[in-house]
Amino acid sequence: MSGLEPEAILGCRPNLLISDLCGSLRFYSDALGFRIGWEWSDRQGRFLQDGERCEPGEPGTALVGRDRAQIILTQVTGVHTTWLHLDVHTSTQVDRLFEEWEARGVSIAEAPQMRAWGMYEMRLHDPDGHVLRVSSPPGSISD
Repeated sequence: MSGLEPEAILGCRPNLLISDLCGSLRFYSDALGFRIGWEWSDRQGRFLQDGERCEPGEPGTALVGRDRAQIILTQVTGVHTTWLHLDVHTSTQVDRLFEEWEARGVSIAEAPQMRAWGMYEMRLHDPDGHVLRVSSPPGSISD
């Protein structure tokens, strides 16, 4: 298979929409034994550093994991649809998937763009309103 581009989608992390980030982090870490990989504070617009924790009721997002499983937790108000985070290797692959899906008539909710947290990401909705976030990791932006 030399010379071929690697498969685009390398993983899928469910993004659970929750009502209380701090409470969910306690549940996943204390009760289920998940590690907290990172926490993002919406109010502060940044990742929280080691030793910092979310404030009760503070909106944000966090990644928890145990063994090979990872879950993204995002505090939002209102209806809680399912979000899936599809990981790809490079920004070029995000752009190619965007072009492929747009050519097939898929309605893209947000075109690929660099996010404040360092991911190059696009978003689309399936017919039931579930959100698919497709992004490449930091450092994979190609010219």
